[in-house]
Amino acid sequence: MCYCGEPNEKNNYKTMQYVITKEFTFEAAHRLLRNYCGKCSNNHGHSYRVKLHLQGTNLDEKDMLIDFNETKKLKAWIDDNLDHVTMLWEEDPMIDSMRTFGNKVLVTKKNPTAEHIAELILAEAQRLFENSAIQVKCIEINETCTSAARLYPLS
Repeated sequence: MCYCGEPNEKNNYKTMQYVITKEFTFEAAHRLLRNYCGKCSNNHGHSYRVKLHLQGTNLDEKDMLIDFNETKKLKAWIDDNLDHVTMLWEEDPMIDSMRTFGNKVLVTKKNPTAEHIAELILAEAQRLFENSAIQVKCIEINETCTSAARLYPLS
């Protein structure tokens, strides 16, 4: 919800729900093996786009929900853990050979689907922003320009 101008009797700041969005990108490969038969069982890569949606009801002394610079800590985690890695399910036989050749591998407990990657990013975002006056509204991750997963915390 947006509001422009001064609050009045009809528009009180205390009833506002502010939502900001910050977008990040990363490059990674994956393949799906767990209970899956299809072309995505071949190792392949994506240019992922992640949208972090943060919400709150109060603005700070700068009239911001949060300074966008504070979201850089999630981008740093994404760069350190997800960028230019191969994401593989923990029982994938390709893990050892990828590591043997010096590739960076992220081993996941589930298939490294967009939904599961969103779970990983949501967990980290909640940890990073747990002591602030804002909440993570949702994480959206685009695997391609036409395919995305969105994950909302259940409070």
